[in-house]
Amino acid sequence: MVLAVMGIVAQAQTQLADTQSKEVINQLTQAATTMQTMQCRFVQEKASTMLAEPSISEGTMHYVAPDKMRWEYTKPYAFSLIVNGERIVKVTDGKSEVLDGNSSRMYQGIVNIIMGSASGKKLFDASVFDMALYDDDAFWKAEMTPKRRDMKRMFSRLVFRFDKKTNGISRVEFIGSNGDVTLIRFEGMKVNETIPEERFQ
Repeated sequence: MVLAVMGIVAQAQTQLADTQSKEVINQLTQAATTMQTMQCRFVQEKASTMLAEPSISEGTMHYVAPDKMRWEYTKPYAFSLIVNGERIVKVTDGKSEVLDGNSSRMYQGIVNIIMGSASGKKLFDASVFDMALYDDDAFWKAEMTPKRRDMKRMFSRLVFRFDKKTNGISRVEFIGSNGDVTLIRFEGMKVNETIPEERFQ
């Protein structure tokens, strides 16, 4: 029901055999290694049994390899998460807060997934996820089941779709352990263009 509300409908898809899966993973990994920067807009939809309608938010993302990211919501509220190495800063209503301890560890898990989904790096680590790869029309679809206990507490499954033409990430679905579903669509992606260092301060 939640998936239908969000407009995610089941389509014909074919699971790849092991040999083809390895070839596709090599393609995606190679594309990721050539990407030094990435910036884009995103649209996020969250569906929950607690909500009558999905909540929709928009924003921008800036990423610089290997460990800098600015994830910024612009609608319907202003909120940013800025990562620069191990330093994580949360900005709410113009007020900055450097996270540490448990708060930092909680956000770090989410940050790693976001950066991994944007860059394609470290997504195919067999020690972190069980994975099934599919040919899904214009996309390569990777369904990931977390292995680590901390990730299982947050997510039951993650689904990544990579554009076949560019091998870049197109959308991500987070299926929460509580049944909530969050869909993020990446739009207007620009790769390997200069991003000012000030974006990560």
